[in-house]
Amino acid sequence: MMMETENIFLIFVILFNLIFIIFFDKIKIFHLNLDNPDSERKFHKKPIPLAGGIIIFLNLMIYFIFLSSNQNQLFNEIIFNNFRDLIIFFLTCFLIFSLGFMDDKFNISASKKFLFTSLIIILSLIFDDSLNIQIIKFSFLEKEFYLSQYSIIITCFCFLVFLNAFNMFDGINLQSCSYSIIIFLSILYFYNDSLITKIILISIFTITYLNLINKSFLGDSGALLIAFIMGYFFIKLYNSELINHTDEVVIYMLLPGIDLVRLFFKRIFLKRNPLSSDRYHLHHLLLSKYSFEKTIIILITLILLPISLSNFGLNRLFVIIIFLLVYSILLIFISSKKLR
Repeated sequence: MMMETENIFLIFVILFNLIFIIFFDKIKIFHLNLDNPDSERKFHKKPIPLAGGIIIFLNLMIYFIFLSSNQNQLFNEIIFNNFRDLIIFFLTCFLIFSLGFMDDKFNISASKKFLFTSLIIILSLIFDDSLNIQIIKFSFLEKEFYLSQYSIIITCFCFLVFLNAFNMFDGINLQSCSYSIIIFLSILYFYNDSLITKIILISIFTITYLNLINKSFLGDSGALLIAFIMGYFFIKLYNSELINHTDEVVIYMLLPGIDLVRLFFKRIFLKRNPLSSDRYHLHHLLLSKYSFEKTIIILITLILLPISLSNFGLNRLFVIIIFLLVYSILLIFISSKKLR
């Protein structure tokens, strides 16, 4: 009976998202924030709605209303221990989405956004103990590292690093959407086929289609919200021991994480704010030498490479080393082409 109810609800959500697509131009809420071209970093020809976050949050609202009315369904949602966890998750998503929405509207400074994001995450960690990372375990080390009183600080740091990495990774059409689809499909297949994972995937497929036809961008509201949800899922799966080792999570976050580290040190070397914007991202470098289609194929390949090698049973430390070598060789190759 529960499965039948879930399937009916999923059909409803799919139809709901089809309405978003068909009537996108007429739904005013999707056009509240527009991304205007500036001929410096934004080269699209006309203002594009930043509706990605709105679409994801509307799907989360539908999911929250459904579970509030069918609390027995909560037993199948392994990332939530109880209804209180769900409420904290939803409220945190609302705050993260709101911050991103305001950033899309008013272009909040990087330092203020970092401060507000930190505050939201810390509050979430205080109210939900099950979201705190208590222990760090690596598959290639016998020693385990217990965080004890540093748990909240380190968990918050992990969230902030990934949120910034994902936000920087969101630069061209289909890039973040492709990455998100790969991540949530992996979660669905390898770890847990919960209803919320399916809802998130439906919303991302909706955004991907709108992004593909150049009708909508993800926006900061969408990038921050997706990144928070990813981080939330991985930590909950790790704390539930469905993910056994920390490096298993690192594998999924390698590309945006490594690119963040490279950009961080490059900006420091150039005596710039590490959180500032520029055109040194990997996708910008690739686009300077390849077509959009080839750039997306290269990026998707880089995302899939460590995930595939890890799931084929290769030692994850070797996987990380192989990825770093491939990433470095690619950068050297792009730079050498640029010099000619």
